[in-house]
Amino acid sequence: MSDPSIFPAWITEAVNKDADQINPKSREFFEKLLELAPHFDQAFLSIPATSTLGVLKSHDPKEVQRHFGFAGPQEFILFTEIELFHFQATYQLRELAISLLNNLEEGRFYVAAIISRSMLEVVCINYYSFRRADKQFRQCLEMIRNAAKTKSKTERSRLVTRYRQGIYEIYSTVFYGNTASSINWSNFMQDRSRPLIKANNIHVNEAIRDLEKQSGFPLGNAYNLLSEFVHPNAGSKMLIVNTRKSLYPLMDSLIIGENKGNHEAAFFYIDHLSESMFYAWTLALGMFHRGQELIAVLDNLIPEWGSRSVH
Repeated sequence: MSDPSIFPAWITEAVNKDADQINPKSREFFEKLLELAPHFDQAFLSIPATSTLGVLKSHDPKEVQRHFGFAGPQEFILFTEIELFHFQATYQLRELAISLLNNLEEGRFYVAAIISRSMLEVVCINYYSFRRADKQFRQCLEMIRNAAKTKSKTERSRLVTRYRQGIYEIYSTVFYGNTASSINWSNFMQDRSRPLIKANNIHVNEAIRDLEKQSGFPLGNAYNLLSEFVHPNAGSKMLIVNTRKSLYPLMDSLIIGENKGNHEAAFFYIDHLSESMFYAWTLALGMFHRGQELIAVLDNLIPEWGSRSVH
């Protein structure tokens, strides 16, 4: 079994030493998680602590065209919106992953479970919008390729018009993913520079069902189990148990609290939550790499600008 540096060494060493203490299926997911760890580190943890992006104050094509001199500003508007979408999701996951690993190092398994559920929510919610934008964009590229091949001016005009409509539809999808909320933020924000749409938020259960169907992972079951360990149910109370020993014939001694270095508590966490962590990390990496590819393609569609963001 590998022992990547980003995962707490005391936990991997305990598993290496007493692997028979963990359910074989859970151990398999944990080993897969360790194999993912270096890739996850490269995508999320080893990136700069901050990144600077260019955020448009207006998405009006005429204004963008006037200020930046683009013949067709729609691609640039979409580029900035998708770049924002990609990097916000990346840094959300980075913040959560750093906290997750720190809490696992300290044996704070209850907090680690809360963070793991948040990571799965962030992945599913963002993938919900990204998957639709990615699919629509591939269709748009096919239209523009066909437009370049056809000799019919009428057909070319039709395809270009449909391409422009498609670009706007993608923009709307991503903008919704960036701004949708279940509260009216105008009541809380003094800064009105970025418009916020008044629409229902994307419900996490809808996003989970959608991604479960596409990925084949049992995300609903994984999320329900995580919720058991997050909500004030029996599961969450188990995660603060240090150990239980027989004290008298009718009484046990139950030690609760911190679990740093406690192999028994670590094995319990791995047994129940390594599977959901594997799904979240796998999907996070998939979304990260597909997001990079989409940004690169859009960047090439606006060669006179190029990528001016500082990554």
